[in-house]
Amino acid sequence: MARIPTDEIERLKNEVSVERLVASAGIALKKAGKDRIGRCPFHADETASLVVTPARKSKVPGSN
Repeated sequence: MARIPTDEIERLKNEVSVERLVASAGIALKKAGKDRIGRCPFHADETASLVVTPARKSKVPGSN
C-alpha cells in the first residue's frame, strides 16, 4: 500500500482546520473553555470524549 509523503501530511495539517474537518464529518462540537468537545465517532460514547484544541489539533483521551 502506498504511503502519503510526510511533507504532504504536514501541509494538510497546516492548511486544514481540525474544527471544520470534524464538523464536516457531522460531529457536533461544543465549546469547553479553549477546547471544543464532542462524541468520538470511533467509540460508542454516551459522553463527549473527543477533544479538539484549535491551537494543537485534536486528541481522544486513551487513544494513540
